[in-house]
Amino acid sequence: MKKLATIFAMLVLALTACTGQESKQRHGVPPMTTEEKEVYSAYEAINNAMIKKDRTAMELYFDENLTFTHMSGKKQTREEFIGEIMDGTLNYFKVDTKDYSIIVNSDTARMKVTHSLTTKVYGISGSWTLGGENTYKKRDGIWVRFK
Repeated sequence: MKKLATIFAMLVLALTACTGQESKQRHGVPPMTTEEKEVYSAYEAINNAMIKKDRTAMELYFDENLTFTHMSGKKQTREEFIGEIMDGTLNYFKVDTKDYSIIVNSDTARMKVTHSLTTKVYGISGSWTLGGENTYKKRDGIWVRFK
């Protein structure tokens, strides 16, 4: 019985050590392809850039013609969106990915995602669970969000 308890404890520790986003979404689904992993990495890099207010990374991963639509319906250009992150109007503190799927077709990928955002935007703090779909294009070896 003591041996069984030890094995169970080791299993629990091993399972709690698996914190990658890939394991959250991939239940019963074949492992991601290299391209799908690259798209997911770009998605994570974008989230980190928004949290860290890293203008260079946001400009790298956001296409110049990308527009953003907020849950209020407000639309912004890439420069307006990045500007409001940089000046503190939009503050992203945490992005918790709940579910996602990625479909890659040559140099284009579509990612559907549901995530919880912890933010302070336009003076209002909170956490919101949002779903969306984004399109990425592979350019110079990286996946750039363009829609």
